[in-house]
Amino acid sequence: MRKLILAAMLVTGGMMASGAMATEVHVTTANPVIDLTISETVETPPDIATFSTGVQTMAPTASAAVRANNLQMASVVARLKTLGIADRDIQTTQINLNQQFDYRDGQQIFKGYQASNMVNAKLRDLNKLGAFLDALAVDGATNFNGPSFGIDDDSRFQEAARDKVWAKAMNRARSLARKAGYTDVRVLRVEENDQGRGFTPMPMVVRSMDAAAEKTTPISPGELSVAASMSFTFEMVK
Repeated sequence: MRKLILAAMLVTGGMMASGAMATEVHVTTANPVIDLTISETVETPPDIATFSTGVQTMAPTASAAVRANNLQMASVVARLKTLGIADRDIQTTQINLNQQFDYRDGQQIFKGYQASNMVNAKLRDLNKLGAFLDALAVDGATNFNGPSFGIDDDSRFQEAARDKVWAKAMNRARSLARKAGYTDVRVLRVEENDQGRGFTPMPMVVRSMDAAAEKTTPISPGELSVAASMSFTFEMVK
């Protein structure tokens, strides 16, 4: 006979909502139990791409470097919006101003000031991605990192992965129970394990954009894996 102390709540992502209290339920089992942890994935093409882009400018004075950078960056941001990226999908992530030096014969020689500005952006129409990258180069972007492909709303893929986990867990538990001389199982505990991000991203990195490159940059989004993992306790029954 085995006594289990179970939380009467399905714990999603390994965490409970703030302030939520689990009720402890004492369950006494007359039969042996099976503990399983099952993970499954569902493959799906991405529907968004995130990336960072920006400009670097050099000038003899700090004010001139910042002014030139502001003008060039304004052109890049304007292009982002023209290509269909909403204000909510554009976020400034880094602004820098640094002195630059050369070194000759062990001597430090001042070159000027370098200003840089980077933004993160999210593109929701992947059909535009190749032409989008080329357009940024024409409008003065000097740096590009990404894209990192993702899924804007992966809830239905998460649910599909959970369905696969549940079916696999039930089949495996029933198979083990029959090997032990029992006819079926009943679920005593289900806990969804923390998966962190709901999918595994596939990043691609490009730097120092060249406006003289091919007219359309080839992009291959591939597929992403949406994962679910759950732990179960089953009681074997006659």
